[in-house]
Amino acid sequence: MNTKKVSILSLALVAAVSSVFAWSKKSENTGNLGRMYVSFEGGAQFSKTEVGGVKTSPTGASAAAVINAPVFKPAVNVFKDIKWAGLDAQVFFNYDYSGKFDINGTGSDNSSANYGVGVALVPYLNFETGFEYFKAIKPFAKGFVAYEWYDDYMMPDMTTSDFAYGFQGGVEVVITDRVSLTPLFQWDTSADSNIPCRKRAGVELSFWFNDQIGTAIFWMHDFGATYAGDVDVKHGDVIGAKIKIGFMR
Repeated sequence: MNTKKVSILSLALVAAVSSVFAWSKKSENTGNLGRMYVSFEGGAQFSKTEVGGVKTSPTGASAAAVINAPVFKPAVNVFKDIKWAGLDAQVFFNYDYSGKFDINGTGSDNSSANYGVGVALVPYLNFETGFEYFKAIKPFAKGFVAYEWYDDYMMPDMTTSDFAYGFQGGVEVVITDRVSLTPLFQWDTSADSNIPCRKRAGVELSFWFNDQIGTAIFWMHDFGATYAGDVDVKHGDVIGAKIKIGFMR
């Protein structure tokens, strides 16, 4: 299945699932956790890479679409006596493009891309402060599994696909009903032995104009990894923005 077909199917899945939840009730929670929304993000990707002893600094791109749906909300329905915890579920599509880089100093450009579709569960704690400008603190953990495709991953004979999985942890600091700051750490890997474990850390600043429209800016730092084909990614960064569409739930 090529990139175009996978992208079309993934975006169709995002649209279908989001329409199912469109009837939901108004969200009374603050921040992003516990809120029903669809997020679309895009960013520029910068990395420091060494291929066969030759240093290069390619500029690539990153994109993702996420559906976040509250399963259990603090103090609501099943959790009506539990105000301090909640659980969200996610469906997501992600895409990363490395940018072009020189192979072994030969002047021959190469690039790589990986894209995938997955699901995640996000349990979190909910500590409300009662303050006007420091509404809540929400530590969270996220576990996810995906199926990913790797196109020409550094070497032409390494195009492959396999399951990927990972974990993410962080804390959402809800500053006001509209503004929240979320630092996080992520570890992920693939069942493909050619794809190493990755460790990343980042932060997101979100702002909701109202219950229906929100935006965010984010930064994610990759601590680097060594890939097959004598490719050593020293470190990398993704800087980008998100548009969020909220649904009443």
